[in-house]
Amino acid sequence: MLKALNELRSNTRKHGLWYALKDLFRKYGWKVGVVLFLYYLIRDVILYIIIPYLIFKGLIGS
Repeated sequence: MLKALNELRSNTRKHGLWYALKDLFRKYGWKVGVVLFLYYLIRDVILYIIIPYLIFKGLIGS
């Protein structure tokens, strides 16, 4: 997967982001979509659910 990220970085610099993403989808197919979906799912759960819960629990619990 690191090879794919290096390709994405170099293609983004040369041709732009949309071209680089289309190229990744052509090479790796649906796997890229699954990885992107899981990345944003995990990031958003941490950012919008876990952190506010811990802040709320800390403020109310004290």
